[in-house]
Amino acid sequence: MNNRLILGVLVSFLLFSACMMGNRPFPKRYLGTYEGTQDPYVVKVNDNQVTVPATDYTLKLAYDELWLTTEKQVIHGRYEVSAETDMYYALTVRMKNGTTEEWQLWKKGKRLIRKEMLPKPEVVFVK
Repeated sequence: MNNRLILGVLVSFLLFSACMMGNRPFPKRYLGTYEGTQDPYVVKVNDNQVTVPATDYTLKLAYDELWLTTEKQVIHGRYEVSAETDMYYALTVRMKNGTTEEWQLWKKGKRLIRKEMLPKPEVVFVK
């Protein structure tokens, strides 16, 4: 009987914890504003090479959504945690413009990495 009581309390605690977390896939300390710069890169357009200049980004990260801001535009996106490792959370980000990207939210160092999507280079955001 005592083992059943302990098991019942443990299961109740786990269910309560899951309900309180809701859609919070990682601790609140990772939320907030990050800054990053995308290096210039070259694109081929109609047999001409066009250089896309460096771009400064401000990223606002909230639970389940983000806003990526440049001087010229604001792009809204939604994300989900696709995996968790000892070092980072792997995020699948779906932007409002239709692109899907892979990002990494690092557990140490207050940084978020937008993985390379050719021809665009990788961007490292810091908090």
